[in-house]
Amino acid sequence: MKKTCSHASHTHLARAVDTERQSMPKQTAYFDSQASAAAALKIDIYELREAKRQGCPAFRSGRVYGDEYLDWRQARELQTVGSVAANGIGIEEGRSIIAQTIRLLIACANLGVLTPDQSFDFCRTIVEAADDPDLREVFRRTLGAWVEFNFSEIAEAKARKAHPKVMSWLRSENKAWFRREYGSSEFETKTQANL
Repeated sequence: MKKTCSHASHTHLARAVDTERQSMPKQTAYFDSQASAAAALKIDIYELREAKRQGCPAFRSGRVYGDEYLDWRQARELQTVGSVAANGIGIEEGRSIIAQTIRLLIACANLGVLTPDQSFDFCRTIVEAADDPDLREVFRRTLGAWVEFNFSEIAEAKARKAHPKVMSWLRSENKAWFRREYGSSEFETKTQANL
């Protein structure tokens, strides 16, 4: 009778897993030098040096914290879209891309890929970073269409209860739009008539 060792397959499997772990590159939280960070992040070292000069918080104690740098860089890119050409595209093309992104994020909420609150938060972050009144108007109109699509006029109270943050923002934006379009005196008259 041939004896088999029941732990042999377990040992073989454990070694295979250990070998696989060793072959997988580890994502480090920080880099010990700008050169190693540039190589790992596949960016030019001069870009890192400029980020440090501009006050990027990813540089501490001689180390470069990769995730913090990438977050800072993304935030800076969003800020530049509203004021200057970003990544070689013009301001108008940048606005078009952002407007389409807003519409697509709202569509993702309709498809169930994002929750309405997630979609709203992403869009609001983009609109605030771009600091562009035209994009704010695109967001207001797109969000208004989303509310109309998902809730009837009768169900507006239900919408306020289900999505208070979204509805509060939309209500304040609609008031601001009405004031801009028709003046504050007519807004006050219409508001008093609705009470």
